[in-house]
Amino acid sequence: MKKLLIWSFVLLKYSLLYAQSGSGFSTAQALEQVLAYRPDRNVPLILAHRGGPTPSETENSLETFRHLNEQVPEAILEMDVRMTRDSVLVLLHDDEIERTTTGTGSLKAQTWADLKAVFLRDLRGNPTRQRIARFDDVLQWGAGRVVMAIDAKPGVDLEKVMKTIVDRGALHSVFIICYSVDDAVLLRKNYPNLWIALGFNQADHGDALRKAGLSLHHLIALASRQKKEFYERVHQDGIPCTAGTYGPGNPDEKPIREVAGEYRAIFKTGADILTTDRPADVRALFN
Repeated sequence: MKKLLIWSFVLLKYSLLYAQSGSGFSTAQALEQVLAYRPDRNVPLILAHRGGPTPSETENSLETFRHLNEQVPEAILEMDVRMTRDSVLVLLHDDEIERTTTGTGSLKAQTWADLKAVFLRDLRGNPTRQRIARFDDVLQWGAGRVVMAIDAKPGVDLEKVMKTIVDRGALHSVFIICYSVDDAVLLRKNYPNLWIALGFNQADHGDALRKAGLSLHHLIALASRQKKEFYERVHQDGIPCTAGTYGPGNPDEKPIREVAGEYRAIFKTGADILTTDRPADVRALFN
């Protein structure tokens, strides 16, 4: 009986630990522990651009998100949200769907029923058997499991996006990328603890945001690669800062062995979050 009680206690303990790990982002405090600026951070946060697909994978897909989450559980998943003609929120980067799917035409001119008939293409352009993901389905999978960076494209109903996030219990699993200060101010008014990301072209942009009525609380600066002085000024406002490493002329375009030192230097210079097309490879550089 004594052994049975001991084993019961052990099983209960590990069951509780498992349950806690499965809901890692269920409170504002839990998300803040991940995203908040920390001067003692010794490993950068990794932001997977469009989910960080490999050449044989699809961007903005639940399949790619799941695969990366298995490889790099702490990676932030960036996703692009668009809206169909019948107001269904889906994930796709371009409004014209030819590049990433087997379909044609404008996404916003098509219904969800239309889009369910097409398949996603991988990065090489090859058709797959994967379908366009509904935003709701991705939130259902990711809420409490991963941090998601929500890039709602211009013209998408932000209030509908937020309602979907709240309904799925994902408010403390996301930050919202805003294209205007006005959008950011309105979102912060309605959701005081929401994390918001805004483009920073100047290091003192926080001053202008304050004047516009936006608190710098729970704010992320989106930036290209910058000098040390830029990051130091942004950090004075307690704001963590990204550095994009994808696109022409950036390290993601070169063999990882040739540019490993560049990624480390960007982090050492002051970037808190590396936004990359190859999240698993970049994260491995900091093991």
